[in-house]
Amino acid sequence: MTNPDQERKEHAPRDAKIIEEILKSMGVQSWEPRVVNQLMEFLYRYTSEVLQEAQVYSEYSGRQHVEVDDVKLAVRAVCSKSFTTPPSREVLRQLSQARNSIPLKPIEGRTGLRLPPEEFTLTTPGWQVRLPQPVAESFDTAVPMDMGKSPLPKALAKDQPLPDGAKVAFGWKTPSK
Repeated sequence: MTNPDQERKEHAPRDAKIIEEILKSMGVQSWEPRVVNQLMEFLYRYTSEVLQEAQVYSEYSGRQHVEVDDVKLAVRAVCSKSFTTPPSREVLRQLSQARNSIPLKPIEGRTGLRLPPEEFTLTTPGWQVRLPQPVAESFDTAVPMDMGKSPLPKALAKDQPLPDGAKVAFGWKTPSK
């Protein structure tokens, strides 16, 4: 029996094998096969974009063949359009000094866990109140709720308290047999 990973490596394109060798030379010990596919996709897309741009420059200058200078210019144009360079250390230093010159608010002298206000947390439940609906006797006669309309009566739709004795359901009730 052959190993599926070994068989996949034997039938892999030459460019995929080269990318795997580059990953190994950089000290990467393991990776998912999708990583190689993603890097190949990036490589092909970048190369084709550079060559198309070089061809446009060559046609603009009146030549029929692409020259090295056209490719160099295309590489610079694609890199300036696709990739951003990080700001210099001096710019970062100036930004950090400006930001750090503003003092922080003093910490309140209370004990316990300090959490942000409820409206800024993602842990609050996102429940929508739905009044109970009559349950059909079987699935054949069950009619689903119209999702375009609010299940709440107009009196309850504006954050008003529920009337006395009203029951609230949090979900879709399935018919019982």
